[in-house]
Amino acid sequence: MTPVATEGPIRATLIDISNCIGCRACQVACKQWNERDGEQTELQDDLGFQNPATLSAKTLTLIAFHEFENAQKPGGLESAFVMQRCLHCLEPACVSACPTTALYRQSDGPVSYNVDDCIGCRYCALACPWDVPTSDWNTRAPKISKCTHCADRAPQPPPTTFNGQPLSLEAAKQFADTMAIPACVKACPADALRYGTRDEMLALAHKRIADRPDKYVDHVYGEKELGGTSVLYLSRVPFDKLGFPTYGDKPFPAFTKTALGAVPPAVMAVGALLGASYAFFRKRAQAVADASAASRHAHHGHVEFEPLRSALMTPFNWVLLLLMAFGAISFVARFALGLGGSTNLSDTYPWGLWILFDLVWIAVAAGAFAMAGVIYVFQRKDLYGLGRSAVLMGLLSYSFVTVTLIADLGLPWHSYALALNAPEHSAMFEVSWCVGLYVTILLLEFLPVPFDYFGYHRAASAWRRWNGAYVAAAVTLFVYMLSRNVLYALGTAIVFGALAWIFRARDEHAEPIMLAIAAVTLSTMHQSSLGSLYLLMPNMLAPQWWSPVMPVSFFLSSIAAGTALVIVIDMWIAKGWRRPIEIARLASVGQITFWALLVYLVFRLGDMAIRNQLAGAFAGGLGLAFAAEIVLGGVLPLILLSRRSLRQRPDVLCVASVLAVGGVAYNRMNVVLFAMTFRGRMPWVAPETYVPSIVEWGVSIGLIAATIFLFGLAARLMPVLSKAQPIEGH
Repeated sequence: MTPVATEGPIRATLIDISNCIGCRACQVACKQWNERDGEQTELQDDLGFQNPATLSAKTLTLIAFHEFENAQKPGGLESAFVMQRCLHCLEPACVSACPTTALYRQSDGPVSYNVDDCIGCRYCALACPWDVPTSDWNTRAPKISKCTHCADRAPQPPPTTFNGQPLSLEAAKQFADTMAIPACVKACPADALRYGTRDEMLALAHKRIADRPDKYVDHVYGEKELGGTSVLYLSRVPFDKLGFPTYGDKPFPAFTKTALGAVPPAVMAVGALLGASYAFFRKRAQAVADASAASRHAHHGHVEFEPLRSALMTPFNWVLLLLMAFGAISFVARFALGLGGSTNLSDTYPWGLWILFDLVWIAVAAGAFAMAGVIYVFQRKDLYGLGRSAVLMGLLSYSFVTVTLIADLGLPWHSYALALNAPEHSAMFEVSWCVGLYVTILLLEFLPVPFDYFGYHRAASAWRRWNGAYVAAAVTLFVYMLSRNVLYALGTAIVFGALAWIFRARDEHAEPIMLAIAAVTLSTMHQSSLGSLYLLMPNMLAPQWWSPVMPVSFFLSSIAAGTALVIVIDMWIAKGWRRPIEIARLASVGQITFWALLVYLVFRLGDMAIRNQLAGAFAGGLGLAFAAEIVLGGVLPLILLSRRSLRQRPDVLCVASVLAVGGVAYNRMNVVLFAMTFRGRMPWVAPETYVPSIVEWGVSIGLIAATIFLFGLAARLMPVLSKAQPIEGH
């Protein structure tokens, strides 16, 4: 049942740990009211009187048992029972994370859940600072489960009769009073739970502390932690001994609110800046062309392209087809067996290989927008021959990223909720819309290739006429969906509409500058917002990787990785298809990679120095991982790319580019897997490791194989690669 939002003061529960006798009446009452099945469990020696071991989709309230040393107690030990459940934050991180408003906070306090809007992304499980949301991994479509503070009890109407007799007004009032109280509070026999307004519960908590300072720690947990919660705790022992994390007053959603709040004005600013830059560099390029008789009639079309002349069904491509078949079978198995049955994901590791796969792939596919910006905005026509292959690789990569996301979602058929609902500051929502629109931009960027080659002149004419209008409409829609602010949307429409009019196509040789501007703008937003995903997790991510400016770091590193991958792909094409390496062109891209990598490293290390995190960053096991990432994936390729003479050497350029791509990929791996402090519901019973299943590997490998195969197929069917002479002797 969907809880009904109510107005009024914030309602809160006060949990007095010192009064809890561990009877678990609250645990049973919660299970009964929420109609949760029992779960088969076993008592574990290291859990004492605790059963089951953790919160789960079947257990939304858990009485945890803690035992710790106390020399003043008999036997030198002391124990306590602690109620674990959702704390119902006043500024909940899970609500900020949710891209569809499936999780939402009611005005009177409860953080509730509507399964009909949930897409099963499990971002809330990672974002929650108390590790509360869980998934039902035993179902084919796992949805989130959590305590809702019994928000669905109060709206229940009283029965009209009781034992065949009309219900009296007094009995109806008694029913209403009972239903207005959470089931766990109603069931508690030991005065360990109290329920009322938050102000009343805080006053009661402080009164108990003042009356019995010998009994209570002078701290009401939840009063100020992360902005405050609607579930408050009193204890006779320090909270850290009971497993409570220590947090400051600032709520984690404040980080994403700041980052995402800057997106709408940033879209307008980036669009205007790119338009002005294009006008400046085009005018300068025209002046140079006018001064040179040799280039007076030149334009970007002087580069000739041709289809690849080679056999399709080579042994290598047969291997790719087999891997694609393996991937297709794995994809079917994912939905036949369910997410829990086909993967090794869990409540401890709600994200795994597929999220890592997407983050890495999106980062290295940044070459598409980087080359579009360099070639068109900054008028580097000497690199035009790399543009088509970069766009095609970007289109394939982002398309298959979408396929991976569909596989990773627990409820992908609810994705329509992304278009209907309006979360306030969800990075996942921003990334979803931005990536979706960017795929359409990549498609429009590539369409002239088949249009021109196959003679679709009418379609090409329509493309030239309307692509600018589409860009203005798409970017305006993106800003409106993100902000739901008419003024922001109007400002975006004015900026991009003006650019579309100023740079409208006047002949068949017009440059697709609006598509390039859209590609750079949308990519700037979603590459940075991939970093914003982790702003909600300062408690989870090691300090070497978490930073309030992670969005900027992710964006800068993507430029370095994307341009480096352009070099690697072009060298792979030359090697695999016996084409000459155009080293002068690739060396120019290497110079761009050098500057992007330098800016990224200076920015990241400078940020760490400002936050006083640099001194201890290289200590311990994570310090070694950080050192490998910075030195092997940053400093070493920077040295190899620093001199023109080194960039002119194919072997050096290739090694440097591979290291740069690997360094950024390793950064994303550290963020997703290694640098995350996965505590789980109970650290001592949570799975210690995560190893991807064969289905997870199958889908990932199959999509990589499909990208390579389809790239080669497109290069054989259409003029994607610039014309080149075969290497002598082949």
